[in-house]
Amino acid sequence: MSSPQGHTERRRSVAFKLALFYALFFGLASAGAGTLLYQLVRAHIVGEIEQDIGRHTLELRRTLTDEGLGALAHAMTATVEARGTDDYVVRLVGPDGAPVLTSDVANWPNLPPPPRDRAGGTESFTTVDLADGRSRARLLTVEAGPGRYLQVGTSLGGGEAFLEHLERYGLAVIATMLSLGSLVGWWLARQAMAGVESVTRAAERIADGHFADRVTAAGHGREIDDLVVTFNRMADRVQTVMREMREVNDSIAHDLRSPLTRIRGLAESAATDRTACGETADLAGSIVEECDRLMGVINTVLEIAETEAGVRSLRLEDVDLADLVAQAAELFAGVAEDKGIALGHTATVRPVVRGDRRRLQRALANLVDNALKYTPGGGRVDVAVVAAGRMAEVSVRDTGPGIAEADLPRLFERFYRGDRARHLPGNGLGLSLALAVARAHGGDIAVRSGSGGSTFTLRLPRVAG
Repeated sequence: MSSPQGHTERRRSVAFKLALFYALFFGLASAGAGTLLYQLVRAHIVGEIEQDIGRHTLELRRTLTDEGLGALAHAMTATVEARGTDDYVVRLVGPDGAPVLTSDVANWPNLPPPPRDRAGGTESFTTVDLADGRSRARLLTVEAGPGRYLQVGTSLGGGEAFLEHLERYGLAVIATMLSLGSLVGWWLARQAMAGVESVTRAAERIADGHFADRVTAAGHGREIDDLVVTFNRMADRVQTVMREMREVNDSIAHDLRSPLTRIRGLAESAATDRTACGETADLAGSIVEECDRLMGVINTVLEIAETEAGVRSLRLEDVDLADLVAQAAELFAGVAEDKGIALGHTATVRPVVRGDRRRLQRALANLVDNALKYTPGGGRVDVAVVAAGRMAEVSVRDTGPGIAEADLPRLFERFYRGDRARHLPGNGLGLSLALAVARAHGGDIAVRSGSGGSTFTLRLPRVAG
């Protein structure tokens, strides 16, 4: 079922707006053309009927003038019998408005009397309703001598029936054009926006750290293809810069190992030298501790770099995430107890993933350690295992102060530490390592934070079955 937010996003998309524009254009164009055609056909039908009435009226008036009432009566009877009393009427009205001669007017109850103020020789058309209420008629009144008027009318039923069919089929054509316009508009809009969507997806992947992703120019149009080429050039440049920065960092880390090892060896020798005074031994011991800490940072940086580059092969095996979470909870139980934090874990299912157990343990340990570090005494940390389709999820939720919104985009960068974390021990590499391990296994890590705490979710692909 589509969510309201999904409907809103579709309505805001350019493709939807273009499709709506095409549909409205087709609909309005069809409606305008249909209305114009309807009016032209109606005017033509009425014009033809009026011309026919005019010809018959002229003939009847000539018959009256040349041959008299008898001939007129005979001509009226012949014409009405040929056309039908329901659809045709003829009558001659005298000076007092009373009919002198008339055909059957049973279906013509609304014949108007001739106007008394007419100028001689003028003609006038009027529209009257027939008795059946289904159609109307067109009536022509002409002067046929001093004080006498000839009225001839014919039904518009045939023409109106044709117009009704035209209107019905016209509406069907407009509806078809509207539907066709919507479909064609949507297809054209989707074709036009396909290249933009490809660029958007690639940009999202690159923003997630997949710097090797590129967009293929699929001939969506010159402008879209130019955008794709420009985007790929930009992505190549970004990838080159990132690779050079990581190579520099990795080279520095490699180069620092040897002197640190020598410094540590010399400091350790000084600390164990029996001839050294106490102050010198203490100083040497501090140097050894600092060397160990720096060595740990260097080793972590190298592990992150090798994991991201795929240099270190994964020792894959089936790993039960529920067991992994239970082990992590047991490992950090003492730390949580010392800080006065309630550490709980639940597993509604026992999903199995294919992965490197040691690296997954370290990634999960970093997430739990991070949650305990930022949760004050009296708080709580919950670790839960759930299944989400073909993915398994391990969520680590704390009740700490939450993460500042400005820190969220850079949370997984190496050595990055937000303002709230600067007074706490750490080097800003734990989350970077956890994310590198997750992506090396085909998964990811998502974070959600608010005033009530933060939740880190490790997502990994499940083993089928």
